[in-house]
Amino acid sequence: MKSLFQNHSYNMVKMFLNQFATAIFGFSLALAAGKAENPTLRNVTSICAILFYLFLLYTMTWEIGFRERVSVLHGKIKNQPYKGALISLIANLPNLIFAIFIMLGMLVQNSFCGALGAFGKTAALLLEGMYTGILAHPVNGTPLNQYWFMYFIILIPAILVCGIAYFLGLKDIKFTALFNQEYPESDREPKQKK
Repeated sequence: MKSLFQNHSYNMVKMFLNQFATAIFGFSLALAAGKAENPTLRNVTSICAILFYLFLLYTMTWEIGFRERVSVLHGKIKNQPYKGALISLIANLPNLIFAIFIMLGMLVQNSFCGALGAFGKTAALLLEGMYTGILAHPVNGTPLNQYWFMYFIILIPAILVCGIAYFLGLKDIKFTALFNQEYPESDREPKQKK
């Protein structure tokens, strides 16, 4: 665990900063759609913000896996195909803490837990703004943001995407031309003589 922090603390901070920037973007879109009083537009813009956020995470984590590929193949570092999910989980610790605060605020009826829950909701709004439009969607007349478990569920896509992306980077499996890496001349396969 210590080596994970030493080797990937920069990536964890970068994931968190990407989330914060995308959250502001998503929150702005949800606010604009809310002013237009158009729930469909609010949901569509929120889904677009979420997909953009997940794409940023995918590209970043795929590159981490790809960079570590040679070291894993030569046994210099241990093969941990779940490392991308673990990096994402650690980067999402603030979100997890706020989700716990929200859960306590909704389930435990006292002033301290109520204050924790209010703080958690405000912080989650700032850090998970890309989900604002979706969380405002009502189910049985109650917006999803009134269900405490939703704040845990919205952490799952980022962790899954990072886990899959890291694994695919380790295997050098590409789904898009964005990942067509040019190998240096020294690392390319020698051409066969005819």
